[in-house]
Amino acid sequence: MSITAVALVLLLQSDPQNRLNEAIRESNVEAAQKALADLVQGEGPRAARAVMAALPRARERLNVLISITQRARENYASADTSFGFNINEEVVKQRALEKAAARVREASLRAMEGEKVYQSILDIFAFLKPEAIPVMAGEAERTALWPLKAEILEGLGALGAKSELAVVIDRESSPAALAAALAAAPTEVGVKYLSHPQWQVRHAALDALRRSRGSVGAIVDAMGQNDVRFRRSAAATLFRITNTELPPQPEFWRDWWKANREDFEAGNYNSRDARRPEGPGRTWAFYDVPVHSSRVCFVIDRSRSMKEQDRFDHARRELKRLLESMPDGSLVNVIFFGWTTSCFAKSPKVLDATSRKELEVFIDRCGLESGTDLYGALEKALANIGNPDTGRLLEDGVDTIVVLSDGQATVGKIIDDDLLAWVVARRARYLRPVINTISLSSDSKTLRLLAEKTGGEYRAK
Repeated sequence: MSITAVALVLLLQSDPQNRLNEAIRESNVEAAQKALADLVQGEGPRAARAVMAALPRARERLNVLISITQRARENYASADTSFGFNINEEVVKQRALEKAAARVREASLRAMEGEKVYQSILDIFAFLKPEAIPVMAGEAERTALWPLKAEILEGLGALGAKSELAVVIDRESSPAALAAALAAAPTEVGVKYLSHPQWQVRHAALDALRRSRGSVGAIVDAMGQNDVRFRRSAAATLFRITNTELPPQPEFWRDWWKANREDFEAGNYNSRDARRPEGPGRTWAFYDVPVHSSRVCFVIDRSRSMKEQDRFDHARRELKRLLESMPDGSLVNVIFFGWTTSCFAKSPKVLDATSRKELEVFIDRCGLESGTDLYGALEKALANIGNPDTGRLLEDGVDTIVVLSDGQATVGKIIDDDLLAWVVARRARYLRPVINTISLSSDSKTLRLLAEKTGGEYRAK
């Protein structure tokens, strides 16, 4: 190799952008983080372009890695484990099986590292130099890749780019991108979106108002809409602003605002001396997990192990009891999963006398089957919110997913504990559901991680 060629190779190897691309290809978290650290030390615009170019590449690589894990498991399942006619043949078959199992572990580990590389790239936005902001804002306006737009908008929020985000909020028509822009940074403009028809935008508006004393009255008024999760989030936002804790019921907050508005607006309000209405908050629960929502998709395990201790029959009784307690007008769907998935409806249905009867028949008819395809069931549940690939949100989608299972995933596209939770949480990131999870047999790493990553609650029974 000539001296010029060697110099060119060394130059390419020292370029942090090239090293980042190589780290994505190799799923090397440490190398990715070092390359990103070097990028942020350089020119802000160049670093921003490199990071934005890396994100789609990282997501594409993740899809490839997940396919590799699936093929590795298929190869393991098809390995010949029949009895050998002599000791040498038996040894050969056992070694082949061990190698196939090792490939499954290696593929899953590499895919998991790929998820961490992707997260590292997202995290670096907060450390870019201010000169990166115009470049990022321009790309957010131009790009046709909806996940990239949402990622960039989050990055602008991390950099405190309020004016650039204000422009996006004023112009953006896509609910998914609008929600990302609103949630990215505090802004009084959020008041305009508290009654937006898309629930993701309404919740993002609350995020935007998290520091706004002037929005208290508007938030209290918005609590009157029939949206249980919104009411709970609104009460949490009001608590952050006013240091006053009340149940998430509109009548309580209206009475409180009427009694304390004058002092609050005059700056004389003290939450310890506040006049508070009294009374319990209304909620309902599934296996002691509160369901703070009126837009819910229930995902219930029907694998054969659920027959033990009558878990499946008990789950069906609990589900019917809960559905009976939820008010008319709620949006609901139910998915049972084993080797296959069985959905009550293609999209959430409004609870009324007719749909309650239909649900009861559906629940009673669903029986047990072998296998546990948790990932496939969760993908169906996400489809009740929107499309993770296109960013299209259902107008009447659910905002909460409740998962009940008694074991680990055994079939489907992904079965590894960590990987399954990370992939689902990533795909759900801009759909914005809360995922509550319940494990009936023992502590489930997958279900615990799912709840942690989506702001949900987890119970091990």
